[in-house]
Amino acid sequence: MWNRAKEVLNQCLNVLLAFILVLGCIAYVGINSVIMTSVINDLRLDTYVDYSTGSGIVLLVLLLGWGPVWLMRSLRERR
Repeated sequence: MWNRAKEVLNQCLNVLLAFILVLGCIAYVGINSVIMTSVINDLRLDTYVDYSTGSGIVLLVLLLGWGPVWLMRSLRERR
């Protein structure tokens, strides 16, 4: 009985932690998008950009910067 209750509680904690991590990632991208949009608009290029452009740039940097590094590290550890 107690083992089942402990397993259910552990599963609930895992779901809660995953939800918090996803919210943290969304908040990270959102904050960086606002900062990137502000920086691009402060450069006073030919047009102003909105937050979707800032989030696109942040996601591009994340995918091009961290993705290959993470992939190479994971492949190196598997050898």
